[in-house]
Amino acid sequence: MKNRLLLLLLLLGTFAHAQSEISKTKLTELKAQVEKEAAKYKDSLAKAGGSFSQPLDIEYKTDVYRIEKLADKKIKIDYSTAGMSNAIYELNSDYDKLLNKYYGILLKKLSIKDQEKLKVTQRNWLKFRDSEIELIGIIAKEEYSGGGTIQSNIRASRISDLTKNRLIEIKEHLNQFLD
Repeated sequence: MKNRLLLLLLLLGTFAHAQSEISKTKLTELKAQVEKEAAKYKDSLAKAGGSFSQPLDIEYKTDVYRIEKLADKKIKIDYSTAGMSNAIYELNSDYDKLLNKYYGILLKKLSIKDQEKLKVTQRNWLKFRDSEIELIGIIAKEEYSGGGTIQSNIRASRISDLTKNRLIEIKEHLNQFLD
């Protein structure tokens, strides 16, 4: 009898703390929490001075902090394989938005002639990214990877890393400018 009661209590505890999908209301709450945390982070960067004292550096670091913190909070709520993959794919989408933002800033800093070179380079990177995503999908197949549900997380993470790395490259180009 005691064993059954203990088992029942353990099961109830497990279900009470089980992962759950993120509702729109919860997502709004998470975004509000992240905004507060990002504001504090931004203030700490501004106060720290040094290499983070440039407004664009502070903005960039805060932008990245914001989207990564939101992804982290989403994963803590829905830590199922599908939940983690969704959070990572959404993180990739957010990296892509930041990539477009900082690409636009870099584009405006260049002469018209040099803007064309950046546009060609970015189009080439997009072709590379799409080709690499295809390869990532192929390698994630069961016949090569051994399969398993974790492959969706690995695939999502690798795709997200592609976009994040390009964002970092664009920001490094921006770092070359003396403002």
